[in-house]
Amino acid sequence: MHEHNSNNNWNIHVKYWGTSGSISSPLKPSSVTQKIIDSICTLVKNGHLKDIDHANLESSVAKMVHNHLPFSSKSTFGGNTSCVEINTEDCMIVIDCGTGVINFGINLESKWANLPNEKRKGLILLSHMHYDHLFGLPMCQSFYDINNSFDLYGCEKVAGNLIDFFGQNSDMVNSLYPPILSKIKAIKKIMPFEENSPLVIGSTKISHFKLNHPGSANAYKIECKGKSYVYASDHEQLTETDTGLANFCKNADAIYLDGQFLLSEYLGQSGIGSGFPTKRIGWGHTPMEWCLLTAFAANAKSLHLGHRDPRRSDIETENILAYLKGHAVELSKSNQQNCPEILFPHEEMDCFI
Repeated sequence: MHEHNSNNNWNIHVKYWGTSGSISSPLKPSSVTQKIIDSICTLVKNGHLKDIDHANLESSVAKMVHNHLPFSSKSTFGGNTSCVEINTEDCMIVIDCGTGVINFGINLESKWANLPNEKRKGLILLSHMHYDHLFGLPMCQSFYDINNSFDLYGCEKVAGNLIDFFGQNSDMVNSLYPPILSKIKAIKKIMPFEENSPLVIGSTKISHFKLNHPGSANAYKIECKGKSYVYASDHEQLTETDTGLANFCKNADAIYLDGQFLLSEYLGQSGIGSGFPTKRIGWGHTPMEWCLLTAFAANAKSLHLGHRDPRRSDIETENILAYLKGHAVELSKSNQQNCPEILFPHEEMDCFI
């Protein structure tokens, strides 16, 4: 798997538009200011400012920032909720419509602007119907364009739930949101996935797996020409290693699992950030350490941890990543098994498989 690929040497292209969990969490103004202060202090302490080329100031500073600052200082993991774009040679797929789908739509408008209608097609896969995975849908302008065409799939109650949320005659109309379902002209069909029946489009195969989450949820596996990517957010493992999920993800090139809680936070032994300790058992999420065990059991090449807790700072996320990488090395030695690559995907990250 590569984050950058200019040779088109890939079968599955994954782009993350939202990886925060529960609720959108934009950076506060004070956090942006602190990042600037931290960045300048780091560059001054390490003597890098003396290397600035004043004749090529912007490119010189950009190079310095890229080479000498940690990710948590120079960027952010982002605060939009779940949305992942996947492209194969056969189709474009959008998994979940959290607030990240708004930026997906803005980008899509420019990509599809000069395409004929027959090429402006895609699939929407909803993992489940909780707001953080759904509430960007009515804000995505691409879904209102009648020239676009999307088929939407989800769990068995997806059609009824969407009508309940956004339908013209729903009892909840105007209480939760204006009745916009009939205005979303680009979504041509809404249907559940059939049990044990994968969706096949050319050389691309899409299969699903039921997850343990309040109200039910689906994981999705995208396979194309021997490569595979699994999206399995919002799942609470009942054991340290989930053999069922591991079998579904077997030998995947990349799997996206829960990254909301550490084990100590899940058990209520510690709080998140400055928060007080709370037991989170039964909330529908798996501690990251257990996700790592499942990734090992699946023999996955790469583990992407998403659905980050919205209270988690960028630097805390970076520190957790270092902890998990160390933990993975220990597991690799004890299991005599290859260690998966581990990362927290950030918004606008591209992964080529």
